[in-house]
Amino acid sequence: MKSNHIVFTTVHRPDVLFDLVKNLEQHGHLHITLCWVVGDNKTPTECAEICKEVTNLGLETRYLDISKQDEWGRRFQDFYSRIPYDNESRRNIGYLYALEHGCERLISIDDDNFPTSGDFLAGHLHTGRGWEAEIIEEPSGFHNVCEYLEIEPKRLIFPRGFPLGFRDNKNAIIRAKAPSGAQIGVTLGLWLKDPDVDATTWLNGKVESKAYIGPPHVVLGQNTWSPVNTQNTSITRELIPGFLCIPMGYPVPGGRIERYGDIWGGYFLQALMSGTSYHVCVGHPIVEHRRNPHDYLDDLRHEFWGLVLTDWLVSHLREGFKPTGSRIVDRIRQLSAFLIKTSASELPNWCPVEVRDFIIETSTTLNLWADVCRELL
Repeated sequence: MKSNHIVFTTVHRPDVLFDLVKNLEQHGHLHITLCWVVGDNKTPTECAEICKEVTNLGLETRYLDISKQDEWGRRFQDFYSRIPYDNESRRNIGYLYALEHGCERLISIDDDNFPTSGDFLAGHLHTGRGWEAEIIEEPSGFHNVCEYLEIEPKRLIFPRGFPLGFRDNKNAIIRAKAPSGAQIGVTLGLWLKDPDVDATTWLNGKVESKAYIGPPHVVLGQNTWSPVNTQNTSITRELIPGFLCIPMGYPVPGGRIERYGDIWGGYFLQALMSGTSYHVCVGHPIVEHRRNPHDYLDDLRHEFWGLVLTDWLVSHLREGFKPTGSRIVDRIRQLSAFLIKTSASELPNWCPVEVRDFIIETSTTLNLWADVCRELL
């Protein structure tokens, strides 16, 4: 049984598979890696043949078209009905397939994250292992991983999902000894070419990530958070239940809540990890993000509610959510209850009722997701 499972969803030709198979073959990892490609309504029909071709080249790749997903979803209809078509959150189906098929290390990428010449899998093999070296903390509680990128033209940028209220200052690292028994639960690999930044950044001028200039691995203390996305990110098996990509598309005034499913899911994950042995690691492996075409004004419209609500969300998670119990999957019910309580009494007055409805909807989805994970673990 293969322990490393790569998962991505696509509505394009999955050409990244050919680069993956070359990299994994070059570094001797084909025999321990399985890839799940999650299709959608707009995925080209040739995707299935490409997956077969890549399997013949040595990287076992399983294509989940909509019919396969629908068939699987009949087992867990209450949860499955909450995963929209034509939505990035369909990657959750791939996560659950991986969990069911013995995945010990889940590696989530986007279809435009291409491995560089370095050993792609080696950077993620640290996930799940112990860590005895130093960790870092930030007085603000948030660490800007984009400071490890050489950006051209030179300017201070922040990753998508970094709270707006903490974008005034550069990192102010405090170094400390790792606590006894510390483990790397999450590895957030970074990106060359197009960094994962929000529409407000792109609208202020194009930037390019020319090089990674940080150390191979930077491990964050549990009181220091950073946005965790689904691009080049690995999760150890026990934490997979905490890695739900929140379904987006909920209607709110001015449009729909979009483009923050992975960001909110990443903050939920860090909240759920509190008090465990697990930590977030930043750095290698590095991918080249050959970003698919985007309309930045349209992105901004879809990011609006996530952008303005994230500061509120992370503030309450950090200050008010105190999970108990040893299993992540059991902590999710506590998170769900916390979201309902907080949305009922703590949402800003300027939030329309639809925002509260979305948070309640999300809390229910979390419970249903946990039920599925519990059955598959």
